[in-house]
Amino acid sequence: MEIKTGHGIGLLLTIILIALIFLYVLPMTGSFVYALLINTVVGFILIFLVNAIFGLGIRYDLLVLVFVAIFGLLAVAILIILNLLGVGSGSNKKYKNRN
Repeated sequence: MEIKTGHGIGLLLTIILIALIFLYVLPMTGSFVYALLINTVVGFILIFLVNAIFGLGIRYDLLVLVFVAIFGLLAVAILIILNLLGVGSGSNKKYKNRN
């Protein structure tokens, strides 16, 4: 995704709108929904930061994103542990040299 010239104001307004929704509108709807959304957003940010800082190589495919969206920080912890154990690293050597 590339941010083109002139889209900075729109991006800034979108970020401000999302922040206002998280800070003012969602707490009024109920604490459970608010806690779930905060857990999901923090999970997405954490998986991105862990991947960027430590270079774990966790792919951002649909399964990972849905898993983090549903379970949040718990999913990030499980994905990190699975990655460190070598599960789902993307290098399937068993089937790589098949003719």
